[in-house]
Amino acid sequence: MEVKLAQYYLDKDVNPSAPNGVTFTREFLKNAVGLFIPLMVMVVAADLVSGEHTGGTIKPLLTRPVQRWKVLLSKLISMVLFVSVIVIATGLLCYLISGLVFGFGGWDMPVFFGFKIVGTEVDLSYVRPVEQWLYLIMEFGLVWFSALIVAVMTLMVSVLVRSTAAGMGIMLAVLISGTILTNMVSSWETAKYLFMVNLRLTDYLSGDLPPIKGMDLPFSLAVLSVWGLVSVIVSFAVFTKKDILN
Repeated sequence: MEVKLAQYYLDKDVNPSAPNGVTFTREFLKNAVGLFIPLMVMVVAADLVSGEHTGGTIKPLLTRPVQRWKVLLSKLISMVLFVSVIVIATGLLCYLISGLVFGFGGWDMPVFFGFKIVGTEVDLSYVRPVEQWLYLIMEFGLVWFSALIVAVMTLMVSVLVRSTAAGMGIMLAVLISGTILTNMVSSWETAKYLFMVNLRLTDYLSGDLPPIKGMDLPFSLAVLSVWGLVSVIVSFAVFTKKDILN
């Protein structure tokens, strides 16, 4: 396989070890999805509802002739837009800074993905090359999805907790503990159902070993989707029924 990869790079006349802005951005996003981007998203989402309590605007907001679920839906939509802006802006800023240092080329450089761990061996039957720009788009999509789940869960905490500082503290503790658990839970199989352990979706593209045996991209996507769906349901259920005017 190594011979085939080397021959492929020779045929494409590229040097896989040569640094460039796109490669740096790709690696930065891969590492930022675990904590950096979730923290930025958390700071924004934690203030969406609890900030209304802190600023004293919750009563005027909810006494208007607008159903509560519509109010929360508008906040949810704005949060999705914020997440998109944060992810795209982070990628663009990283590319601009790294491009000034390493150059702005590398968009058509081939990247191999599809590595799959089966037991103690690496399954190469699904490995195929794609141009780096397409790989970067796939990576952006996975980073965006992870950030969106963190934002939705932070929104739920913001609905349940009236203090913005308390909400940020809760999510900060959860995210940091998730980073620690990811490096320690290899023998704790049930931990694979925790959303924090499944945030690093980009690791599956590069073929890195999952933190717990049995985890793969479809599994992590499913776990995160369930956590996100439950968070949305709880948020709307509490926001529309709980007496938050007193």
